Amino acid sequence: MRRSATEADVRRIYRETLDDFYGVVSRGCEGDRDLAEDVVQETWLRAVDAWRRQGVPDAPSAWLATVARNLLVDHYRRRRLAPLDEEATASALAAVDNGFDTESAEAARLIQWGLARLPLGQSRVLEAFHFEQLSVARIAADLRLSERAVEGRLRRARQKLRQAIERLLATRGVQR
Repeated sequence: MRRSATEADVRRIYRETLDDFYGVVSRGCEGDRDLAEDVVQETWLRAVDAWRRQGVPDAPSAWLATVARNLLVDHYRRRRLAPLDEEATASALAAVDNGFDTESAEAARLIQWGLARLPLGQSRVLEAFHFEQLSVARIAADLRLSERAVEGRLRRARQKLRQAIERLLATRGVQR
């Protein structure tokens, strides 16, 4: 059994991870600084509580990222999407196919909405590659997979994301 976290443990981990962690969270918040700050704060409150009772996990950064992602998924599931126009939907679908690079805030929101509906493993690999800009080799090492397996997961996750967005568009009657 792991020993419970001390105040010094929590402070050290906080100092070591905060900048990178905030960057990861903020990329998932569509530029909404208040949301990013709320998610980071809520995640750390949960970390302090859990780590004092259960001990610090072997990979605190991964623990933090998972909790933050779950908070964001809950946020995006509760939130209704604004009406979609053809330009935003076309931009979102093009971004899914071409590296998530878009200037459209509406398209970025649509991509975030779709990511929130993917299974954790699929959204996580897309976020690692496109938002955190980790290489396929790095993701493969982190997941203990071959690079070819990661490339396959990326391809299938992009397909699932595209399908999720297309299903939404179909239910809204938006032309593509």
